[in-house]
Amino acid sequence: MKKDLLLKISILSASLVVVSGGAIAANIPAMAKTFADVPLQTVEMLSTIPSLFIIISVLMSNLFARYLGYKRTILIGIAIVLVSGIIPALIGNFWIILVSRALFGFGVGMFNSLLVAIISHFYEGDERAAMIGYQSAFEGLSGMFMTFAVGQLLKVHWQTSFWVYLIALPVFILFLLFVPNVAYDEIGKEKPADGEMKSSAFQKNSEPALSKRDFLGYIVLLVIAVIIYMSIAVKGTTLMTTLGYGDATDGSNILALIGVGAMSAGFLFGKVYRITRTYTLPISFSVMSVGMFLIASSNSVLQTSIAAVVCGFSFRTFLPYLFNKVSTSSAGNAAYRTSLILVGFNIGAAFSPYGIVVLERLFQVTSVRGIFYIEAAILLGLAVFRFVVNLRKPRENAQIAAAE
Repeated sequence: MKKDLLLKISILSASLVVVSGGAIAANIPAMAKTFADVPLQTVEMLSTIPSLFIIISVLMSNLFARYLGYKRTILIGIAIVLVSGIIPALIGNFWIILVSRALFGFGVGMFNSLLVAIISHFYEGDERAAMIGYQSAFEGLSGMFMTFAVGQLLKVHWQTSFWVYLIALPVFILFLLFVPNVAYDEIGKEKPADGEMKSSAFQKNSEPALSKRDFLGYIVLLVIAVIIYMSIAVKGTTLMTTLGYGDATDGSNILALIGVGAMSAGFLFGKVYRITRTYTLPISFSVMSVGMFLIASSNSVLQTSIAAVVCGFSFRTFLPYLFNKVSTSSAGNAAYRTSLILVGFNIGAAFSPYGIVVLERLFQVTSVRGIFYIEAAILLGLAVFRFVVNLRKPRENAQIAAAE
């Protein structure tokens, strides 16, 4: 029991650094003053360049795991995050800092997608679903903690704030000591070498195989959902200030509440999934649609705050469901498909402002509330579509229920 708990903690701890790249965004104004001879747009890249290199290394992580094994690949990724993360705290050269931020993103991408594969290898059924939910919760918890810590350390100096990345050191130690070696060909096929932890037993417990067409459909849904989800961050504060019922501080608090909803969803995902099963996706979209409608119709900070929690909770219920779905129905392609999911997520997040502009022009939105009404309608349409798809596949649903 103790070894199992240490294994869970060690795997989940790696998620603490997954979304920490954007935590230093608050440093940009101070860094812009220090590097006054560097264009502001280039300084701003310090908070965005990790995402680009995450996409690159995520696509390569499966190849690394094939030759190095999962544990070594993840440890190397965490080590890169640790070293590159604290370089700006030690060195004041802008271009070295920029390279270190790129390496930081590359390090995160090396192990991000592999964590889901590791979870799928050691756990099965409801326990696996719960662990994937916990992973999402740990990411949300880390994002909130790291952002707060950076804000406090920033009072000393912007370089001091980069010491927050020392959190990767205990993560590295835990993963090194308590996670067994996992070779590439062991994932989904055999038990770990020590024989004490459970294998995912794909042949016995997996869902019916997920076709390429269905998987592509999930990627499209993910990109759309991410663009809509990110619109709260992009347009939320503008909505509140334009309508006169909130200010920039309220907008910042709304973003924090989204994190609260997301974190809660992660911790509760296992319980929610046991109830909703194959209808998790349409229910998530339906609830998120309600949240977007509440934002669109809001005239108070309270209503917008409630809506933010609802949207955070529903989106972070959908995302672990997608990871769990792919990990249990893709057999040998699970790690690769998980990588593609993360690529889709980062693409949706990176291009969300442009996606919002496309929606505004496509539907000729003329009011500040309009985009949220449109997004609520789109989510409701997607929810209905997925309900219909589920109802048209009763045999497959029966097989899934039997497997679970």
